[in-house]
Amino acid sequence: MFFGLNSNLRQYTNRLEHQTFLGNALAWVGSASPRVLPGVALSVAYCSIVRWIVADKSEFALDIGPFEYSGVVLGLMLVFRINAGYDRWWEARKLWGSVVNQSRNLGIIGLAYSTSAPARWKREFSSLVQAFPHLMRLSLRGDRSIQSVSSILPTETLRTIEAASHRPSICALMIAQNLHEARTQGWLDSFSYQRAERERAILIDDIGACERILKTPMPFVFAIKLKRFLLFFLLLLPFALVYRLGWWSVLVDFLIAYPLLALDRIGLELQNPFARENLSHLPLNEICETIEKNVLEVENAALATSKEQSRPRLSEVRSE
Repeated sequence: MFFGLNSNLRQYTNRLEHQTFLGNALAWVGSASPRVLPGVALSVAYCSIVRWIVADKSEFALDIGPFEYSGVVLGLMLVFRINAGYDRWWEARKLWGSVVNQSRNLGIIGLAYSTSAPARWKREFSSLVQAFPHLMRLSLRGDRSIQSVSSILPTETLRTIEAASHRPSICALMIAQNLHEARTQGWLDSFSYQRAERERAILIDDIGACERILKTPMPFVFAIKLKRFLLFFLLLLPFALVYRLGWWSVLVDFLIAYPLLALDRIGLELQNPFARENLSHLPLNEICETIEKNVLEVENAALATSKEQSRPRLSEVRSE
């Protein structure tokens, strides 16, 4: 179940590579090619116009040497852009790995050590732990819909969270209130309570770090300079090619413009690893579903254990 994520957006999710070389080389879905083809086509059309106008007029020809040196500088700038984007993408994935681990730990601690807690408390606590990753995902994507948690949370809790501006914080507050209730009622000892609070605090740290990635884009001044440098490079390059290569310059221009524009686009796509519209965005829907399923399994196991412990043993029945 993908909670409204349609197939057109789902195809942009990060995925495993194809098993064959040609499968990867000719892949279209998930590639940056569809998004850079308009720019590549414009560059090729511009080169064709330059070739048609300049023809064999040598006075318009430029030496190829400056483009060799400037191409190296441009390549370094593009590599820096991609590395910066990949660092953001990988950091976001590590943070969501932490969300997975802390959610499991929090669920296990709260449900395993509260053996004397009523089933009502365990279900409410478990539902909040299951809902937190979904609310975090929706918050990072700017999605105000709560459909994905409507089947997890009770109606009253759902209304309270829906009215909040930052819903993950309210969900974390409710988790803290549940833990406080368990500690006050004696359902959790002090060690278990402190450990559960530590896991809950790490979840807040994780969403704060994700919001830092989301709300801190690449420096705008660098983006301007890179785009300007790339534009001038592609505008002047045909004048260094057409006089020497003739109409073959159009093909060479394509082979140069395509990777340059594609690398620039990849760096842009990696900057926001949470957006469903970006290429190779993190599979947050699947991650949240995994957490929900794992915590629910822990809840069912804990409730089953509590019921088993509450039953009188056969030896006790016989002694009576």
